[in-house]
Amino acid sequence: MSKWTKLLEYINKYDNILILLSGGLDSSFLAYACSKVEGNVLAVTFSSPLIPDDEVEEARKVAETFGLEHHVIYSDDLSVSEIRQNHPRRCYFCRKNRDASVMKWLEKFALKGYVVMDGVTESDTMEYRPGLEAAKEDGVLHPLKEAGLRKEDIRKLASEFDLKFWDKPPSPCLATRFPYYTTLSEEEIGQVSRAEKELASLGLREVRVRCYRPKVAVVEVSREDMGKAWAVRDELRSLLQGLGFVVVALDLEGHRSGKMDSLAGGV
Repeated sequence: MSKWTKLLEYINKYDNILILLSGGLDSSFLAYACSKVEGNVLAVTFSSPLIPDDEVEEARKVAETFGLEHHVIYSDDLSVSEIRQNHPRRCYFCRKNRDASVMKWLEKFALKGYVVMDGVTESDTMEYRPGLEAAKEDGVLHPLKEAGLRKEDIRKLASEFDLKFWDKPPSPCLATRFPYYTTLSEEEIGQVSRAEKELASLGLREVRVRCYRPKVAVVEVSREDMGKAWAVRDELRSLLQGLGFVVVALDLEGHRSGKMDSLAGGV
């Protein structure tokens, strides 16, 4: 049995489904799969200072494309002290906060019998993901993981199904741009978000603007884009200084997921 067939069979076990749709590759692929089965499907996207506005809009478009009822819930993540202080287990507390918001939302509208699903994959279980612990406690289901789908499987299937988001790069929470135990502020988070959007407009993919200290921007791009970033370095510097950064640097290693964890010596 193929992993795609396993995924559809798993989803088909449930009559009422609520998808946590971030707008990224994995949750968007799950939304596509859910659109292929019987049952009632709702998609919920969180709006938060930690999420770029573009991602919320992308999620809305995905839901619309697949004919899913879509709702946006505002999550005041920075009101949680462990999140604001960028605790190493920030993702655990963030997930608990958001899961609680979804459950309250379901209760508010008397939507009973819904299971909550997210886009966690088999690959995610091999990384440092404290949010998975919270999801388990809260009973959130991981259909992609249950079907044995890894990130590379999902990207391949999405390409085969001609889904336009098949090559979309990851876009993790904006808190990952700051070292642990850095007090997060909406102003600095917004500054980083605007910076990444500006750099993406230069044609750079997988852009990260790490803010190790206030007003210091360390730019990461994919290794394939390193030459392109260097070629437009003056424009890059000008754009970021225009956003309030005083020092702008290019990380010569290129983008690497989990860099802040490495900085902390592991967690």
